[in-house]
Amino acid sequence: MEERRLFGALTVYREWGAYLRRLEQFEKAKASYDEAFRNVPEDIRMLIGRSQVCSDAVQPIQAYADAQLALKLEPSNMNARNMQARALYTMSDFERSVVMNCRGARVRRQPPYFVEGINQGIETIQDCIGVNAGNVMLDFLPLIKKSEVKLTDENEPKKTLHVSRIPRPEKKKKLTQMQARKHAILARVLAMKYLGPMAYDKFFLQKLTEDQRLMSANSVGSIELKKIVNESLRSLTERQEMLRAQRPYYSVKLAEKAESKYQNKYKLKVLNKEREIGAQTVERSLRQIEKSLKAKHVMDVMMYAERLQTFLDLKTPRTLPDKDVYIDRLYRAVGEAYLCQHRVSYTLSERSNRRRIAFLMGLPVGRPKSYDSVLGNYPYKFIDIKKAMSKVSACLEMCENSTMRCWLMYELARLLTSQKNYALAKYYAKRCQREAQKISNATWWLNGLFVLMSGDMQQSNANEVRAQVEEAYEYSKKLQDPEEVQAFLSKCAEMMADQVATDEQKVIVQRETQILDIMEPAKRVETQVLFKRISILPRGRRFPVLPQGVDFASQKIERRRRRQPGLTVIPGPPRALPPPPKSDTLGFQVFDI
Repeated sequence: MEERRLFGALTVYREWGAYLRRLEQFEKAKASYDEAFRNVPEDIRMLIGRSQVCSDAVQPIQAYADAQLALKLEPSNMNARNMQARALYTMSDFERSVVMNCRGARVRRQPPYFVEGINQGIETIQDCIGVNAGNVMLDFLPLIKKSEVKLTDENEPKKTLHVSRIPRPEKKKKLTQMQARKHAILARVLAMKYLGPMAYDKFFLQKLTEDQRLMSANSVGSIELKKIVNESLRSLTERQEMLRAQRPYYSVKLAEKAESKYQNKYKLKVLNKEREIGAQTVERSLRQIEKSLKAKHVMDVMMYAERLQTFLDLKTPRTLPDKDVYIDRLYRAVGEAYLCQHRVSYTLSERSNRRRIAFLMGLPVGRPKSYDSVLGNYPYKFIDIKKAMSKVSACLEMCENSTMRCWLMYELARLLTSQKNYALAKYYAKRCQREAQKISNATWWLNGLFVLMSGDMQQSNANEVRAQVEEAYEYSKKLQDPEEVQAFLSKCAEMMADQVATDEQKVIVQRETQILDIMEPAKRVETQVLFKRISILPRGRRFPVLPQGVDFASQKIERRRRRQPGLTVIPGPPRALPPPPKSDTLGFQVFDI
C-alpha cells in the first residue's frame, strides 16, 4: 500500500523550515525545505527560502542554484535576485555580486537589500586591495608571466607525435624534508592567520581523519562520525578560502612589515629566548640518555629518546639552529644502547647466556628461571607492527640526517625480521651498513650486521653466520672496547655450530635421497650401500654429503668422547636385525627351519 501524502505538505514543510531558519538551526531547516521540494519542486517561495538557508549555512553553490531556478520560473522576482547576489558574495565573487546588486537597485530601492549589498561588496573589494593596489602587479609580475606561459588554449588541437603502447606510470616528484616542512608550516600559518582560534579545531579534524580508531566495530556509528568529521573540515576549509580571497596573504605580510621597530626587537628577543630554552631542554634530555646508557638501562634510553624526538619534531632550524647536531648525538646514543645489549655475562651460567643470545636473535626461548638484565631492560612494548612499519617507512622517505637514516633502516629491518620477511630485512640491513660506512660509524654497522645474523640464525644458515661473525670480528676492532662484542660473536658461532649438529641428520638424509633419485638404476644400489657405510662412521671421519667446511675441533672432541682402548675403528650406532622377507603370494609363508 502506498503511503498517504500529507495534506498541505508544501505549506507545512516550507513554514517549518522558515521557523527553523529564524532559530539558526540551518541543517534541520534545509532538511524541511528538501522535503517540501520533493513534494512540489516548482514553488518559488520554497526555492527562495532554501537559497537563504544555504547562504546562511555557508553553502553558496546550492544557494546560487536555487536562486537561478527561481529566476527561471519568475524572472521578475526581486527576492530571488537578492538571493542570487548574496550567493555570489558568499562564493567570493565580489565584482559580480556588486553588478547584480546594482541591477536590482535600479528596479527596487526599498527595502534597502540591494543598496546594502552594493556597499558591502565595495567595502570588501577595498579591503582586499588596500594599500597594495599599486604594488601587486610589480611584485607578482614574474609569477604572472610564468603562469601565462604555462596556459594553453583548450580548443587548440594537440598533435601527438608518438603514442607508446607500453603504459608508463606518472612520475611524481617527491618533496624533500625541508620542502615538506615548509609546506606544513605554511598551511598552519595560513590557518592561524585566517581562522584564529578555530585553526586548532581544523588541526584536530585533520588528525582525526587519519586516526585508525575512527573506524570501529560499530560500522554505522563509524560512518556517521566520519561524515561529521569530513563535513566539519570542509566547512572550515571553505571558510578559510573565502577569507583568504577577501584579504590575500601578501596584504597580511605587508601589514606585518609595517610594524614598529620596537615590536621587531621584542620578537627577536622572544626568538632568542625560545632558542635558549630549546637548547637547555635538549641538553638535559641528552644527559638523561647518557646516564641511562652508562647504567645499561636500554628501556630508559628508548623512553627518553622518544620524548626528545617528539620535542625535536616540533622545532625548526630557525627556532633550534643546532637541530642536526642534536639528532646526531641522539641516534649515536641510541646505537650504543642497541649494541650494548649484545654482550655476554660472566656471572651467568652457560645456559643463561645461550638463552640471552637466543632471545636477542629471535630464536625460540623457554621460560627463564632467573633474572637477566638484558631481558629485563629490553625495550619491548605492544605495538601494531604494520602501523609501525608504515610510520618508519614514511619517516625514511623524508629523512635527510644520515645517523637518523641508519636508525630508521635498522628499525625497519628488525620489524621485517620479526615478520619473517628475511629478504626485505636483509636489503634494509645492508642499506644501514652502507649508510654507516659513509659516516664511519662502526656502531650502526654492527647493529645492521646483528639484524642480518638474526635472520640467518632463524633460517639456520650456518655458513653465512660464520662468514658474518668473521667479518664482524675484524670490524669490531674499530670500537673502543671490542672485547664484549667479540665474546658475543664467538658465543653465537658456537650456538650455530651446535644447532647445525642437531639438524644436520635430516638435511643429510634429504640430500642423499635427491642424489639417489637422479642416478642410474645400476649404480643406485652401490651408492645406497656407500651412504650406509658413511653413516656408520662418526661425524668427524665422514665424507661430507653436504657442501661444508671441515670442523677440526669437533673431530677431536668426537674421537676423545667415543675412543676406547684397544680399538682402531670407532664403532657406529647399533643396528637392528632386518625384518623377515615377505612374499607377495597370498597364503605363502617362508619359514626359517
